[in-house]
Amino acid sequence: MKYKNVLGKDFKRKEDAYKHFQSLRDQVPLGKKLDETTAITKTAMDKLFKDYFLCKDEDYYKRKIGEGVENWSFGYDSKGGVCLWVHQKDKPKIKECEFDVSHWGKKVPVAAKWIFTCFGTGVLMDGDKMHRVKQAARDAVEIHKKQFRDQVKPICNKCGIEIYGLDAEVDHKDPTFITLFNNFFNKYDKEYVLNTVDKSSHEDLWYFTDLEIKKSWIEYHLNNCNLQLLCVPCHKNKTYGRENNELLAL
Repeated sequence: MKYKNVLGKDFKRKEDAYKHFQSLRDQVPLGKKLDETTAITKTAMDKLFKDYFLCKDEDYYKRKIGEGVENWSFGYDSKGGVCLWVHQKDKPKIKECEFDVSHWGKKVPVAAKWIFTCFGTGVLMDGDKMHRVKQAARDAVEIHKKQFRDQVKPICNKCGIEIYGLDAEVDHKDPTFITLFNNFFNKYDKEYVLNTVDKSSHEDLWYFTDLEIKKSWIEYHLNNCNLQLLCVPCHKNKTYGRENNELLAL
């Protein structure tokens, strides 16, 4: 087996390992810190981190891991999906003021499917930086997905069941989002593209600071996207069928 002892099981394929992770994750109450009674125990999660976490980007490591991992939990991300949260260890206290809390460890969201090599690629230097642009690009065209959702019948385009609310996911049919993203941004110099985004001060989100490239991207996406409505299971099956270089980062 290529991926051994992933939360107690061995797997040949990353997508199967991730499905196992998701099945256990869904049994953990949202917001609850992991312990030895949760479906994914803290010990098992710590071992997963030790064996499969890969990060070659110093900035990402500082933001997400900080002084180290104190614990883990699961909760909603900024878009309403469930993701893994890192509870960072406290930093060494510098100020003597008893009211100073700047050294306290933060709780930050991470994409388990991306950071662990048994599920995805791990955090590669260039990959992480382009992930910032991809996040900004997704957020910029979120309005297109909302408009599409409001205009179509609430029926899964794959299996035909009626779907509402969080059970209805807007998907890029063909071309995929990654194909659209690459076709548009590959015509620009990479270093230039990386400098068109910045991080929000109040959330760990990336956004375009270059309004011209943002406008051009929105127009390109509107004219070339082919969207469809899928239920959660059909969307997951479609996502796991893609090549690893088309992994979706949250």
